[in-house]
Amino acid sequence: GHAGAGRHSIGREHRMNRDIQTLLYATDLGEGCETALAYAIGLAERMGARLQVLTVIRDERQRSLVDIDSHVPQQALDAYHDRRAMRTLAHIEAQITDSYAASGAAGPQRIVTEMIVREGDDVPQAILDAADRGGADLIVMASRGKGLLTGLLFGSATQEVLRRTRTPLLLVPVRE
Repeated sequence: GHAGAGRHSIGREHRMNRDIQTLLYATDLGEGCETALAYAIGLAERMGARLQVLTVIRDERQRSLVDIDSHVPQQALDAYHDRRAMRTLAHIEAQITDSYAASGAAGPQRIVTEMIVREGDDVPQAILDAADRGGADLIVMASRGKGLLTGLLFGSATQEVLRRTRTPLLLVPVRE
């Protein structure tokens, strides 16, 4: 029965019971992520769902200000920063295009509705925020196994998302 369920879980259950209409694929663009992207695209196609692709880059402006000569104007830093975001976006776009080409999907069938580049040091929180904002019914992430978790931004991020998420999380195992 539902007697034991706290009232806080009502909204969550509602989200879990409805059809999966929006997938959020969160990627660090690292090894094996093409596999996870292809899986996410295929899954969204089969479900008739929309797919949002998110990557989180660290905001290096704070850090770099300390390291570099103070004569470099803020605008130059911002321009570098924007170029980095654009490069990241181009990288995601290229991967998506490759994935479509590999699966033979036609152009108009494209289901990636949004590509998001966020920045911040708390990657798990950025992922969860994006899932909330975009109304994601399912979060998809690549899982690389235990060996690599130490140095990788997304290794520990995956575990943190798993710990904090209220949205179902699907992990796609990928090989290095």
